[in-house]
Amino acid sequence: MEVPVQAADPTPVPPAGPVEPPPADVRPARRSTWDPRDDLLPYEEVDDLAADDPVHGWAWAVWVAFAVALVVLVVVLIRVLGTDGDATASDPGTDPTSAGAPVEEDPSDAANDVPTGVGKRLDLADSATFGVPATAPATNDLDGTLVAYEASQMADGNPATTWRTAGDATGGQVVITLSEPGVVTRVGLVNGYAKQVAGVDWYPNNRRILAVTWTFDDGTEVEQTFAERPAMQLLKLPPVETSTVTVTITSVTPPGSGTLGRDYTAISEVSVIGRRAG
Repeated sequence: MEVPVQAADPTPVPPAGPVEPPPADVRPARRSTWDPRDDLLPYEEVDDLAADDPVHGWAWAVWVAFAVALVVLVVVLIRVLGTDGDATASDPGTDPTSAGAPVEEDPSDAANDVPTGVGKRLDLADSATFGVPATAPATNDLDGTLVAYEASQMADGNPATTWRTAGDATGGQVVITLSEPGVVTRVGLVNGYAKQVAGVDWYPNNRRILAVTWTFDDGTEVEQTFAERPAMQLLKLPPVETSTVTVTITSVTPPGSGTLGRDYTAISEVSVIGRRAG
């Protein structure tokens, strides 16, 4: 005979019943939404823009566009105004370099532009001849010596001798003919009668030359002015090849003053420095 087995100390189980619905006034929890303003620093609030307020972002863009247009305009003007319209410089039909072909320069052209001469540098006036407008007659010096004033004395190397002509020689010309063509680089002269004798200085007692114009065979003209001092005053000039040098007197002083004053224009020495043309 089987006896039914029962669990010891059984736990009572409440009877199953219907599930109660949630109260009607309880709503499901809303999903939280992140507001970026919650994390902002507490800056001062700014009023909303009015409808007629300008939008600064667009104004900045307009200024940038204007600046770019201005730069483009300046570049165009520089290119337009930088050319003079000379056909020889801008016409591709006449400019051999416009086609991209290199132009070889003749090395002899640069050498021929500036003459140099040959041999040692020397005073070309030493062997030259002089043509003058007039020559004053010889006179007796204070010691009774007869003194001549020939043109050749302008190249004898002695400043105590001179060429002298009567009166104001402004406009007069001294023509120097070289013994052979030369390349001249310096010219100059002693612009008066640089002689002292028996305690008398004849330089201030005669007229002094203040300015001359030097002219060469190719038409080159160079002006030179002088200080009132009885010494050689040289002028450096670009090398010029010539056979003759013309000295045109353009300004002189008044005659010497006092009892020893003389109304003569004088040149004691002339210098033409250069080399033989070769």
